[in-house]
Amino acid sequence: MIKSKIMLIGAAAAAFIASSSFAQEVTFENKLTWGITDITISDAGTDADLSAFKNNAKAEYTSDQLDLGVEIEFTAAKNESVFEFGSDDFISDAFIEFRPVDVLGIGFHRSYPVAGSYLPCLETELGDANIGSDFGLFVRPVEGLVLAGGLDFISYFGHADKNPIINFGAEYTLSDKIAFGAAVRNVASDDRSIGFYASFFGVEGLTLNAGFTYNGTLEEYNVTGNLINAAVMYNINSFGIYADAVLSVGGEADADKEIYSAVYLTYMINDSLCASLYGGFSSDFDNDNSWAIEVNPGINYSFNNRNMAGVSVFACIMKDTAILSFPVYWKYTF
Repeated sequence: MIKSKIMLIGAAAAAFIASSSFAQEVTFENKLTWGITDITISDAGTDADLSAFKNNAKAEYTSDQLDLGVEIEFTAAKNESVFEFGSDDFISDAFIEFRPVDVLGIGFHRSYPVAGSYLPCLETELGDANIGSDFGLFVRPVEGLVLAGGLDFISYFGHADKNPIINFGAEYTLSDKIAFGAAVRNVASDDRSIGFYASFFGVEGLTLNAGFTYNGTLEEYNVTGNLINAAVMYNINSFGIYADAVLSVGGEADADKEIYSAVYLTYMINDSLCASLYGGFSSDFDNDNSWAIEVNPGINYSFNNRNMAGVSVFACIMKDTAILSFPVYWKYTF
């Protein structure tokens, strides 16, 4: 497995230095984060541990005929008396999509989250809104329309107990103002998810996202069932306002009423210095002990157009426990 992943990295590197006979773009980002110390406060007392270091590096290459990328993430952390560096599954993502003709793309582990599923405070999309697959086809018959279908690995045909993992969906962008999308994942299984999403970006600086997912999951906060998601992104002058929420309204997967919600505010003090404030709330309304409040004020400084650093204070408050850390980061991009 690791050998095949290393071969994929080699292919990516080869593409990065390939001929410039067509339009192409290369992007790279490396982000190193450290919480300094993790302080846990509970009825049993106060404990302090050395926080883990995490490094995330990702590179992407895009062109008219080929897109590919790789993301590598590893941690360095103290585990009792042992200091652990790295892990076997350090390649967290890798993908290829090539287009032998303009209308058709062939993808390998190529994700394609449809518009309307993005959660800006989490900086991610709902996984159930992904119309990509481990092996997938992307058809673009007319401008603004993408049709996709494919299989995840391992898929079985003719197996007595296992069904193939089939995914499909579509996205349509209209007049660069609004986009609609639908995604169906693992359709041959009783655990299938079905989602419908929309995004409006027809006003400068404003984006509105919304969607509904049958049998969905927001893994980061264990919100499951039939989900309603919504998000707002608004930039005006030096201010940025971002908010998102995912609400479970029950369903076969989970009858609980669960919610994740967050607000992220930014203010550009000058061209280099930015202040930010994150606040989040999550809860299972059927369990009075499950709520959590997160607060994270911070300062970010751009040394130049490639290097940025930041420092913040993170607090998570729950019914019987509070967690405190002091995240710092350095990010390099081009």
